[in-house]
Amino acid sequence: MKTKSKSQFWVSLILAALALVLLVLGVAGFVVRGSDRVRGLMDDMRAQAVLGAAAGSIIDQGALDTRKAARAYADEQKYSRNQRAAYVSEQEALYRAQATQRLLAFTEDQRQGIAPGIAHTDTLLRDYGALYVQEREAYALAWQEEQAAKAPQAQDVPDVEGALSEGGAMEEEAVTEASVDYSGFVPSPELQQREAAIRPAYEELFDLVNQALPDLPEGAREDLYLPITQTIFTPGDSFEQAYDRYAQASGEDILEGSGRFRMTIARNSSNWIALAIGLIILVITIYFYQPLVKRLGVPRLIITVFFLLLCVAAALYNIRVSGLISNVLWRTGMYGVLTLAMLPGIQSGISLNMGMPIGIISGLLSTLIALEMNMTGWAAFLFAVAGGILLSVPVGWLYGLLLNRLKGNEMTVSTYVGFSYVSLMSIAWMLLPFYNAKLTWALGRGLRQMHNMSGSFGKLLDNLWAFTIFGVRVPTGLLLFFLLACWLMWLFSRSKSGTAMIAAGANARFTEASGIKVDRMRLLGTTISTVIAAVGIIVYAQSFGFMALYAGPRQMGFVAASAILIGGASISKAKVFHVILGTFLFQGVLSLGVQVANAAISTGGLSEVMRILISNGIILYALTQSGGESRG
Repeated sequence: MKTKSKSQFWVSLILAALALVLLVLGVAGFVVRGSDRVRGLMDDMRAQAVLGAAAGSIIDQGALDTRKAARAYADEQKYSRNQRAAYVSEQEALYRAQATQRLLAFTEDQRQGIAPGIAHTDTLLRDYGALYVQEREAYALAWQEEQAAKAPQAQDVPDVEGALSEGGAMEEEAVTEASVDYSGFVPSPELQQREAAIRPAYEELFDLVNQALPDLPEGAREDLYLPITQTIFTPGDSFEQAYDRYAQASGEDILEGSGRFRMTIARNSSNWIALAIGLIILVITIYFYQPLVKRLGVPRLIITVFFLLLCVAAALYNIRVSGLISNVLWRTGMYGVLTLAMLPGIQSGISLNMGMPIGIISGLLSTLIALEMNMTGWAAFLFAVAGGILLSVPVGWLYGLLLNRLKGNEMTVSTYVGFSYVSLMSIAWMLLPFYNAKLTWALGRGLRQMHNMSGSFGKLLDNLWAFTIFGVRVPTGLLLFFLLACWLMWLFSRSKSGTAMIAAGANARFTEASGIKVDRMRLLGTTISTVIAAVGIIVYAQSFGFMALYAGPRQMGFVAASAILIGGASISKAKVFHVILGTFLFQGVLSLGVQVANAAISTGGLSEVMRILISNGIILYALTQSGGESRG
């Protein structure tokens, strides 16, 4: 057995020591947050920020007067246009620097003088904010239910043509339910009373501020209402958010010595802990590198560590990690059954089943029949699943017969067959006899491209037994369905037929010599893969909330293939574990990678670009692993 090198040991030891220091700093930061000293400093910072927000109006007015005077002087001296512009800018900058230094030098007595007014206003703002959020959420829920009951037509469904042609599948970043229209929101009498109570408190606070800053310009009482109240409190405030807001409004100017050190520790406590966790991950990876590689393989180890480090990076960028984990769990359940459809194809020897769209279209067709008959709830879901299975068996069998005639070229043939079948069905969607107005175009003949599932069985599994723990929403029903499908596939692999199918895929000549008909096993694996794909798209559609026809299913096989390869499978060997791990890692890296990249690079419109780069990069990486050695 290969022993650990000295460099491996010492690097691990140094990183572990650094992680321990950061962890101690993080814990200490959370402890000091609750101390009277830190609470007092936060109150002082808030008072300084309120005075700073008010002083800003004086500085702005003074800067305007300075610019006017500078222009007048420049015109009197007959400066050129460029000389005048440079002189005016120079004078304004000089004034702002001097005024800021003079006006923001508030004393402790001035801050303490407005503290009672801030505390009173803060209490009223918090009461108002809590009820406001509650009523807005209730309105949004009622509005969404009302929209679902209206059975939206084609114009109510988002355009996702670009999302269907990029990255291999529909993405929730590109397809979301319509934004809530709050134009009809009417505050309750109680909310109006709470809002009205804020104004007198603000008036009292403004009078106190005006005593500290008697040079406030005319109209400042109204102009400063929002800046001051938003400085005091913003809904959803965390310690870090409040600190940063106060610091931006000169609140940090009052910190010095031990007070600045305490506040720095308290502000960055979450970052210290996140960095410590990241270092611990690196320590474990470095110190136990050999056993981890032996157990997981290099590709899976890299992807797993990358996923964990993305979680750490998300925490450092103040992205709500619990929300990201919720999204990863949801995507895992949504895509899981589709990824599982790859398993029997690999095990039976046809390699990656890139002809998955054949099964997917069977599931879409059965779902359309349920929608045509206006079925809803569990009846619609079970009917769609049963219908998808019945429709996919014969087409899967015929598809298997074709692959048996073209052994050795299955991946290429299956890809062309899948694409061709999608194109053929694109014609069929325009000709099939569906008449329900919710499915067909408003003008002309044929089925619409997108169909909203909210009026049928949308989110049925997602909401079944769902719960939230530590801010992470767990779609219990969705995950249980995925795990149930995996368990059934695992049981089948332990049966006589399953064992024979796996043996045929592993060594066709030996299996044929043992009396097992390899072609029949290949047919069985292809058919099962097609059936699972039909069920998978139904689960996907109910979870995603929309069902896509025409080009929608074309690239989904690539996403499923990439996920199972990332999980450790090869084109000749795969297990249920590879499906579960691969789906989680693929969707996790894709989801977290986009969010962290957007936070790191503040460029508008980056989300879709990063989604394409990350998803296609992972797919390319996964496909490069398919040609290597088989991994257990």
